Amino acid sequence: MILKTVSVSVFLAAVSASVAELPARAGKPLASWVVLEKFSGEPGCSAITQTEFRQLVYELQQQRQLDVQAAAPGARAPDPAGLQVYEQIAAPRNNARQSVALSVIHWNRTVRAESSDRTATGSQAQAEPVESSLTVFAFAPIRATTYRGSYLEMTIHAADLFEEGCGPDQQIAEFMFDGGDGQGRRAVRPGGPVAVAYGSAGWKELKLEATLADGTVLYAASALNVAALATPLPDQTVSLQADDPYAGYSGLLYVYKSGSHTGLKCPVLVVEGFDLNNDMDWDVLYNILNKETLAESLRACGRDLVVLDFDDATADIFGNARLAMQAVGYINSNRYSPSDKFTVIGASMGGLVTRNALALMDRYPAQFGDSEVDTWISFDSPHTGANLPLGVQEYFNFFGGFAGDYSDLAVAREYREKLDSPAARQMLLCHYTHPGLPAGSSPLYDGFWDSMNSSGYPVSGRNVAVSNGSGYGEKQPFSPGQQIINWDEDGFWLEIGCRVYALVRSETTAQTHFYGRFDPWDLFDQVDETVYQKSYYPYGLDNASGGTRGTFQELFEKLPYRDSDDWCLYDDHCFIPTCSSLGIPIANIEQTIHGNSALLSLSPFDELHYPTTNEAHIDINAGNKRWFMRAVLENHDADGDGFDDYQEYYLGTAFDDAGDRLSLVTAVDVPPGGLVNVSWESYPNAAYSVYRTEALDGVWQLIDRIPAADAAGMINRSYAIPAESSGAFFRVTAEAVDPVQD
Repeated sequence: MILKTVSVSVFLAAVSASVAELPARAGKPLASWVVLEKFSGEPGCSAITQTEFRQLVYELQQQRQLDVQAAAPGARAPDPAGLQVYEQIAAPRNNARQSVALSVIHWNRTVRAESSDRTATGSQAQAEPVESSLTVFAFAPIRATTYRGSYLEMTIHAADLFEEGCGPDQQIAEFMFDGGDGQGRRAVRPGGPVAVAYGSAGWKELKLEATLADGTVLYAASALNVAALATPLPDQTVSLQADDPYAGYSGLLYVYKSGSHTGLKCPVLVVEGFDLNNDMDWDVLYNILNKETLAESLRACGRDLVVLDFDDATADIFGNARLAMQAVGYINSNRYSPSDKFTVIGASMGGLVTRNALALMDRYPAQFGDSEVDTWISFDSPHTGANLPLGVQEYFNFFGGFAGDYSDLAVAREYREKLDSPAARQMLLCHYTHPGLPAGSSPLYDGFWDSMNSSGYPVSGRNVAVSNGSGYGEKQPFSPGQQIINWDEDGFWLEIGCRVYALVRSETTAQTHFYGRFDPWDLFDQVDETVYQKSYYPYGLDNASGGTRGTFQELFEKLPYRDSDDWCLYDDHCFIPTCSSLGIPIANIEQTIHGNSALLSLSPFDELHYPTTNEAHIDINAGNKRWFMRAVLENHDADGDGFDDYQEYYLGTAFDDAGDRLSLVTAVDVPPGGLVNVSWESYPNAAYSVYRTEALDGVWQLIDRIPAADAAGMINRSYAIPAESSGAFFRVTAEAVDPVQD
């Protein structure tokens, strides 16, 4: 009798045209979409991708479970010694400080090639198996990105060295490692760090050699993305715990001061958004915040940065809002001066978290404390809902349903679990769990927004919205209902594939947004499913103006069995509609924001900013950096010289030195006749007016106006003095001009 296959089957051409894998011991057959030949340990092997390595870990864990069940039917492998899901892999995935953890797989896998001699049994054809052994040797950084490339310590984490099906003479005896930094091969042992230093950012090739007890040498390669050579350490890290009814919610506050002073000066609290894998730490958040040197520009203007990192950013938004309250309370109890300025920035979901936290503190100060926040900035936050294409969600739901038996589809199940997280169900305008037509939100959505709207918005300070979505009506370059992804694997052993469409725009007529097919070869055709998911939505949601996310391309790159016949037409979709980021009802999603005279009456914000074209979600760029600097620095004069810190910033004067300020040139006395040259050193973003009079007690007449320039320099002007004049006095006055006019 042939056992039912338990994984999608694409078979290795190295053994024959079709190869199905068998476990090293007595478990059921297990297959892989990974081309295992590439990772057989031979010299010149391919560098493994994160997706491929992740898949091999899934398969090894599933194989262990199958072996336990085969030995004792109904049993489960002990946890954590047996099956351990990839998300619980032992080493942390945050490359904390200078550490980079490596994981290694050394697996002697038994594979089975189906011969061409086949006999019929009933309606099923059977093949004679031809067994063969295949070595799999691979390694990868558990996290593929570091922000501290100038000095790293790479370590093979002992708990993440997986050797499977290897006899005593096949066990790894020693490792040699090459970090691609020019230092060459060096010996390394599990748990022992090896120092690596890079002189430039970019992708670096890593190589590992393993010598087995019998003298065999295996080779593997992977890659590390050096996103930055150095990242400053926070001055302090504070642990936060929420109170009842949200006990168990926790997070970290990273404090990064602008100087060595006691307490927090002009604090800027930044609250993170929806962290899909909960692997954003200080290094990641700092480098996101410091794009266009925003973080360091704020520190140079005397702002202390405090960053809130949730332990679980996918949890209930209201629970994390209580952590944000704790963060605000901590800052207020540690202020350098209560008279300075306190700014809060909520990025993406962090805008909803801070909106709820500050609104409740403003409404119920006796219960939650005074926020004392002067300015709240919402950065591309979904105040009326977020969008993840429904066709993509249906992919995760459909194929994730088979992942328990087919490890090739484990990534789909993993993403479906993230879709099912409380925060995702609270924010998404359309969710795959919505019953009936048209497409709509999860059952959790309405109650969440009722509570959010009843709490309202913060009222104690100035509310500013910054959007990454176009305010000029620019849409994504595809149409509602258009097919975006095509994937099809149609072989003897497997029929699998999908088509993903943008959700159709209609008031009444449903159209397919997802087609899925899954039919692996198994006895009696027990698994054979095809679905057509159809729906509609009254607005063009996937292609709307808004901050974008590359979910289409991310999904396409994770598809197993992908070949040259498969395609993805567009990378990005609308993630946070422009209107949503500005707090405007979603019914306005197809309206052009710019030029709408009623815009501020539609929005709860005091100030709105949006770009001309759609930008990547929470992307800090040269355009919106100006908006952040103004909102954070304005209306606070640190040195009391009559110019607030924002004016000092764009004029180039010192914010903390009253003597360094915009100067005025007055009363230059010149004789009559001929030309007189008047010159002075100008400040950037300062406009100058030139006045003349014949007597100091006379009337000053405006004779010239010099517009503001964006850089400092010398201004030279020549003016004629009539011969009949008794002389002339000139006066030059300066006026600061805000360079941000949009």
